[in-house]
Amino acid sequence: MWNHNAHFHRYLLRQLPEQVHRILDVGCGLGVFARKLAERAEFVDAIDVDSVVLTEASSRNIAPNIHSQQAGFLETDFPKASYDAIAFIASLHHMDLEMALEKAKVLLRPSGKLLVLGLYREETPIDYLYSAISVPLNLIYLNGHRTSTPSPTTPISTLSPRLSLEQIEAVAKTLIPGFRLQRHLLWRYSLIWQKH
Repeated sequence: MWNHNAHFHRYLLRQLPEQVHRILDVGCGLGVFARKLAERAEFVDAIDVDSVVLTEASSRNIAPNIHSQQAGFLETDFPKASYDAIAFIASLHHMDLEMALEKAKVLLRPSGKLLVLGLYREETPIDYLYSAISVPLNLIYLNGHRTSTPSPTTPISTLSPRLSLEQIEAVAKTLIPGFRLQRHLLWRYSLIWQKH
């Protein structure tokens, strides 16, 4: 199943070591990325607030090393320093950025990696330029993947991003210095950070 998020899965996976012990997938949705993580990790904790979406995910042959749970990230009580990596794919803008980054720092082990593929609010000329380039590119990709995996039967909840890329960067600078932020086409950005 191709979509704007799945387009960047390989990029995110390249940021991880070949093998890791435990990974948290925040806002896992239908579990597409969780299944890919399960090939690299011994254990994958996949959480989402939407129980209906999780039910459909469980019917899509979820790997045996994936543990799915209905939960909001900020409300979880996972042990400190329990993850080698935490991934947010189009989910970070659904929560308070500062609180989420602070919690991710606590949950990551030393040398653990934070992987974010996110959405941002457009407000600068460069934002709108990337958006304009993305429109025809999006049509090309959609046409090329028309015969791929069927679309989900369960609607996925969406939320427009509130923060601009500049605001996201400002928050990250205070909480996780040393991150790498990159703007992408298809209305996405990535933020990669390794805990010391």
